Amino acid sequence: MWKGGTYMPDLLAIELKTYEENFESLVGAHEGKFVVVHGKRVLGTYDTQFDAITSGYQGLGNVPFLVKQISKVETPLSFVSNLLGV
Repeated sequence: MWKGGTYMPDLLAIELKTYEENFESLVGAHEGKFVVVHGKRVLGTYDTQFDAITSGYQGLGNVPFLVKQISKVETPLSFVSNLLGV
């Protein structure tokens, strides 16, 4: 799917790479918190997902940015859509 000339899976590729590059320092100091990443910058860590998202919109506006919980173990998420007949 296209979004502004970019494939949706590639939309946050830089942010995900930035998260991975900073993972050790983030998990060491902020495990369990939520991080905001935009481009190649880690903008901050927050106690709640709501605070992280709010800060991202206030600081960046309506642009793509990554909010991710800092955790040593990734928890896979599963989404079901009634629209897909799954």
